[in-house]
Amino acid sequence: MKKTFSAVRRRRARSLSPDSSSNTPRSLWRNCCDSPTNKENERAIKRLRVRLSSRFSAADEAEPGRTWRQHRSDPEEDTSLSRETSAVDPVAAARFSQLRSRRKAPPTHVTQDAVTDLALIGDFSKQHLLPVESGGHQELHCVSAHTVASLIRGQFGPAVEDFLIIDCRYPYEYQGGHIKGAVNLYTESQIQQAVHQASAGAQVSPRNASSWRMRMKGRLSDSLPEEEGSSPRKLIIFHCEFSSERGPHLCQYLRRLDRQANVYPSLHYPELYLLLGGYKHFHASYPDLCDPCGYVPMRHREYRDQLHGYRRKRPTRQQRRRPTIRVHQRTTR
Repeated sequence: MKKTFSAVRRRRARSLSPDSSSNTPRSLWRNCCDSPTNKENERAIKRLRVRLSSRFSAADEAEPGRTWRQHRSDPEEDTSLSRETSAVDPVAAARFSQLRSRRKAPPTHVTQDAVTDLALIGDFSKQHLLPVESGGHQELHCVSAHTVASLIRGQFGPAVEDFLIIDCRYPYEYQGGHIKGAVNLYTESQIQQAVHQASAGAQVSPRNASSWRMRMKGRLSDSLPEEEGSSPRKLIIFHCEFSSERGPHLCQYLRRLDRQANVYPSLHYPELYLLLGGYKHFHASYPDLCDPCGYVPMRHREYRDQLHGYRRKRPTRQQRRRPTIRVHQRTTR
């Protein structure tokens, strides 16, 4: 028995030796796997397998009978989704037209102190009306759910002329429950079209666009006194599910569009806010201000195929760097 074990150890040592000329399958297999080229190829294959599995697992689970190639190359599905993601609600476009600032004399010279003062609005003409909270986005001005609820209930009185809440979640999330009066704009194309139509002077019928503002004016209570010498404000509030990605991105995109369409520092939409905590936190705090009173998470298992489709239509990071402007550019900076 000892001789047998020693013989096995000698054969194994010869097969693992670099100078070994053995042509046994084990030595060939070890030499092949130990080469740097094969190790790099193996790591690349593993990375590719992870990317493919994460990209097409949702589609395969939703429709087991379809391959990933059939899912990606469905022209009817891609066409319908493109129309849906590019369409803009006429009421939302008209609300953008109403929210345009009509300030005729913006400051012509801005000091460096004013640019670095985070308490000032986008055109540096005045301070923010709503109390700003500290959040994860330093370049944006966040407001709490309590502030938005007070705004909806009319507690800011004549200090606010009009406001718009933009829900940046996907349609199935918006239809499952949203803040009262919010409009659903969730792509850069929709924001761009709304701004373009507003700049072209698009009007809205009084029955549709003015109904929300008239209802809010009819429910004014506990209004705050308006500051002397100040004009009523027009506010836009963005949010998504958590206000961590989609809402902040579209808020910054609107500001870039506005900057490139005006002479610095003038803006059509100078006062932009981000709802801290997103719709999830607002729904948990004020369900009575949601219509319908529901909450559908973005990753809900019943909407996996829709989530996959909307994400495929999102622009890449390279495409997000600079927006394509249709309106006349008058940028000086």
